[in-house]
Amino acid sequence: MRQVCTAIEKAKASPREKPVRVFLCTDSPKILDRVSAMFPDLFTISKRFQAVQAGPLHSAELGAEGGFSALIEMYLLGRCDTVIRFPPTSAFTRYARLVAPRVIEFDLDDPTRLILIDESSEHHPIL
Repeated sequence: MRQVCTAIEKAKASPREKPVRVFLCTDSPKILDRVSAMFPDLFTISKRFQAVQAGPLHSAELGAEGGFSALIEMYLLGRCDTVIRFPPTSAFTRYARLVAPRVIEFDLDDPTRLILIDESSEHHPIL
């Protein structure tokens, strides 16, 4: 959780023409509550959550509504200036990883280490 908040703070500190807003995609109401408390200006897509430890994150029990919210989130992530991928192996954020100009990923070998991938840069500096 702390690493995600650090990544958000680094993304918000990057020089931008417009103020930075945080768009949070999560399958966890607990994470939503915690991150919202730290970044009250963030926004999310309204959706239903599975009960805690109710099984797979994506379930037919959520119906078409669950699929629609997931597709909307995936599309909007792809429209972001900077995408924070946690975990960096997430299939959900893969599309955004391909199209977003800047991506912050967590090093799988050292999760405290953040890697900035900037398509306008030849290097992948560590934050």
